Amino acid sequence: MAVKTKKQARKKVNYILGVDGGGSKTIARLVNLITQEQWQAISGPSSLSNDFSGALSVLNTLIDEVTGQAGCQLIEVVAVFGLAGTSNSSAVAKLKKSYAHRFADLEIYSDASTSAYGANNGGEVAVVALGTGSVGMRLQLNEQGELAQHMVGGWGFLIGDEGGGAKLGYHSVQALIAEFQHLGYANSKLAKAVAAFINVKDSSKINSSVITRQKIVSWLASAKPVDFAQLSPLVTKHKSDCPAAKKIITDHIASVEALITDTRVDTTLPVVLLGGLAPFTQKLLSATTKGFLVSSKGDALDGACLLAKIAVKKHKFLV
Repeated sequence: MAVKTKKQARKKVNYILGVDGGGSKTIARLVNLITQEQWQAISGPSSLSNDFSGALSVLNTLIDEVTGQAGCQLIEVVAVFGLAGTSNSSAVAKLKKSYAHRFADLEIYSDASTSAYGANNGGEVAVVALGTGSVGMRLQLNEQGELAQHMVGGWGFLIGDEGGGAKLGYHSVQALIAEFQHLGYANSKLAKAVAAFINVKDSSKINSSVITRQKIVSWLASAKPVDFAQLSPLVTKHKSDCPAAKKIITDHIASVEALITDTRVDTTLPVVLLGGLAPFTQKLLSATTKGFLVSSKGDALDGACLLAKIAVKKHKFLV
């Protein structure tokens, strides 16, 4: 019996792997193309711009888990990763190098792209995703009849992501600091809740009921976007009974409205809101904006799997 070379073996694909990786969690789904059997696993964040080594570790763990459950080899898998932080081209190149020649094929997209493909099953749409971060993606047919992508936002936590959960938390810490600097203590309901959160995280446990500058600085020194995002429920909880929270939510809605406008531009495309903050935010949008919204047909993980199926056809792999 002739032994297949790696080049020949790559022509046979039995599985697709879709990955949806953001600033808070990552989900992987492996699908058998013949039986349609699926295996799924979830782990921590995999944003390339926030923590590359951590993202790689999460991806490796998830890949090992789902392929181990299925009993398959990577060389028979076409994979699509939809990840936050892909605007960092050097990080994307580094990630591709880490997986070089391991899959039958690997394509890396932004999580905005996979969200858009999932939202309308690969049809024209404007998608705004509100998770740890925020990003908009427009899928629109160009003059050649091809589906073109246009990304809005997605600049990352340091300079953008307004409308996302991490920035809600960020602004809540700002509110705490403003009150602390002016009064010497947390005064509003939101600031008190944030102070209590930071005190719980304080490892010293000294005067655990009192917020201090040292405790705030210590927490900020190691805080990542996912940590700020953990504060967002405190903001949404107090939107009706705390002026500080209400102002943050008002600014949040304005940011989301602007992101929707910039993503949709002058088209008549339907708009889909995705992400953990979408249900809360959608209720507070203007009547005009609500008129553009439609329900999603799928999520970013569905989009990654759809793009993987497209890649199988594009490369003419045998199934």
